[in-house]
Amino acid sequence: MNRFRSFDGTTIAFHDDGSGPAVVLLHGYGLDGLGNFGDFEHSRPQFERTLALWRTELGPAPPMPDPPVEGRPGLIPRLLAAGARAITVDLRGFGESDKPRDRAAYANAAMARDVEALIGHLGLESVDVLGYSMGAGAAARLLALGVSQVKSAVLVGIGQYALKGVILEFPENWPVPEYLPKPLTSQVWAEHGANVLERGVIDRANLASAHIIMARATGADPIVLAAVIRGAIAEGVSVETLHKVNVPVLILNGRADVANQKIDRLLTAIPTARFAACEGDHYSTPFQPTFHQAVIEFLKQQWQRRADQVV
Repeated sequence: MNRFRSFDGTTIAFHDDGSGPAVVLLHGYGLDGLGNFGDFEHSRPQFERTLALWRTELGPAPPMPDPPVEGRPGLIPRLLAAGARAITVDLRGFGESDKPRDRAAYANAAMARDVEALIGHLGLESVDVLGYSMGAGAAARLLALGVSQVKSAVLVGIGQYALKGVILEFPENWPVPEYLPKPLTSQVWAEHGANVLERGVIDRANLASAHIIMARATGADPIVLAAVIRGAIAEGVSVETLHKVNVPVLILNGRADVANQKIDRLLTAIPTARFAACEGDHYSTPFQPTFHQAVIEFLKQQWQRRADQVV
């Protein structure tokens, strides 16, 4: 594990493995870098605790991930085998990185600015970035910042709800309180989730109680998670800033990831983006061979394209 002090003094932890083209990996909410991109056995206990508590407190739970054997080692070894340098970040608020309890510590694209600072810290001239779920939002904000060293990005487990002002459309059978303001934007839903975390009361009729389940199962500080939601997630990514993106972007979602099937507005917002699908739901996608294959194929295309430009 390596550490450095970011732009505002926050300590960010990261793993740095391999050599070759640098690929920065940004994990999802509630996980750390190795939990999202390392061996499935590293993540299994957390999944088991979370889903067991979900069944006890909320009723029917998502299925326990059961990825194919060949996908269980995770993305990191696949990247190393492909000749990449895998830089796996614990985003602020998670893992071994600092965990500020103040919303302001996560605002103004702080997670993306951490990655920009890490790129400078390591002296990297060229990087590809892959973000999963919350990490995909951080990667999108990094693209919006126009960091010159970022040459391509893969956004995984993300839908158009990540855009600022998009109205959410939950499936009818999902337990979403009727009293929430309409139209229900991702900003309203995120703020509601933060409020639920702070109250700490589980309500079977409220899907946002899943935040409490995750915090209890992982031992996370609910105040930190509420700050992350308000500072890093609630605002959404500006469409106007994404219009300026000029590097190749792959949007990649699992076919069973029901919350992330609507991506049309995201594709429109990022002029250089294209979409691909792989196997998996939101929990299991990172351990699917088709996910690994799609990522490696895209990255190899980028590496070859840049090599050709040098010649």
